[in-house]
Amino acid sequence: MHKLLILFICLRLLKRLCEYGLQLLNKRYYENPEHQNRAKDILKITDGDMDKSLTYTRDKHHFATVSTWLNEILTLVFVAIGGFGYIELFAQQQSFAWFGSANEIATGLLFFAVLALIAMLVSLPFKYYHSFVLEERHGFNRATLRSFVLDIVKGVAVAAVLGAVLLIVLMLIIDRTGTYWWVYGWLFMTGFMLFTAWIYPTVLAPLFNKFTEIADGDLKTNIFSFADRVGFKTSKIYIMDASKRTTHGNAYFTGIFGEKRIVLFDTLVSVLTPKQAVAVLAHEIGHYKLHHTRWALVRGFIETGVLFYLLSLVIAHEGFYQAFALSSASSYGALLVFSMWFGLADFIITPIGNYISRRNEFAADRYAKKHLGSGKDLQDGLLKMREKSSAMPICHPLYSNFYHTHPPIIERVKALA
Repeated sequence: MHKLLILFICLRLLKRLCEYGLQLLNKRYYENPEHQNRAKDILKITDGDMDKSLTYTRDKHHFATVSTWLNEILTLVFVAIGGFGYIELFAQQQSFAWFGSANEIATGLLFFAVLALIAMLVSLPFKYYHSFVLEERHGFNRATLRSFVLDIVKGVAVAAVLGAVLLIVLMLIIDRTGTYWWVYGWLFMTGFMLFTAWIYPTVLAPLFNKFTEIADGDLKTNIFSFADRVGFKTSKIYIMDASKRTTHGNAYFTGIFGEKRIVLFDTLVSVLTPKQAVAVLAHEIGHYKLHHTRWALVRGFIETGVLFYLLSLVIAHEGFYQAFALSSASSYGALLVFSMWFGLADFIITPIGNYISRRNEFAADRYAKKHLGSGKDLQDGLLKMREKSSAMPICHPLYSNFYHTHPPIIERVKALA
């Protein structure tokens, strides 16, 4: 077995063990009766609500443990037996049959298509269990088998179209633009991400959900009144039919280049008062007014450039391809190998992004409190959403620092108070 492959497998196992250790640490923390009682006192949670959250969280923990370890083992076995090499050989043979030569673009497309198909088939039982067993058991699932299958079909179609365009252009750039290909790849990738963000609210999102303009009434009046007061110009406010899949509620702001939309889940509107819903939206508007969205785009632009530069440093090293049983250096092989190794580095990088995200959440809460004159409606709205979703209100600080983009609700409520 190649030395780089042995190193890769050891690092992947070490990463998984660290992740599992953090999961156990967090489980021990929220299972502690002292921490539970403190949360019940601060958040006014009943014993019944806490028991419901504990049962749901335990089930999610067991599911995550089994699914992540199975996925990890299957991935490492596939890599160790040279699975990538077998798929590459199949893709090359098909490319030769179609074009009379091993066309690298065609080979790369088929190579990634087969990998995506395998990944989808492996994940399918876990997705089914999550929706129709775990979520169903706790009363959160609203999806039907028909909607489940349709979502998968539509997701595959969108991924195939956008993924094919992305891969074709990137492989052409790598093959034909010389030493500084990574600069062109960086610029293209940035433009591609901006394009998908632009078409998401009007083209992509409606493929999966129905969006209806908010009806006249207190909620619409209060939202537009607040938006006008803080100088936020929105094109439209929509209600999304999230209830056809789940009972969990949420709200979000989307759109770039002047197409700004506020989206409310119908599951959120059904449980919050108009004032509480406006408070939740005030938080989302705070992200925009405090330029969190804009800076996230800038960070994404810089991170993409760094990634492409690092890829340019290793793309010519044959050892990286040989370790994964690939025949030789290629554009598609470079993209695959780099993504596999970067998955290890991402374990260290992710907490940095999550720290910024949590800091921004506190800032958006402060913005909402300032412009509403009080944090009470936002507090009450957050507590209702937590109760509706049976979310665990407490979390070990180290686990939260690694994985959470939002602070635990107990920290947000204390800060708002």
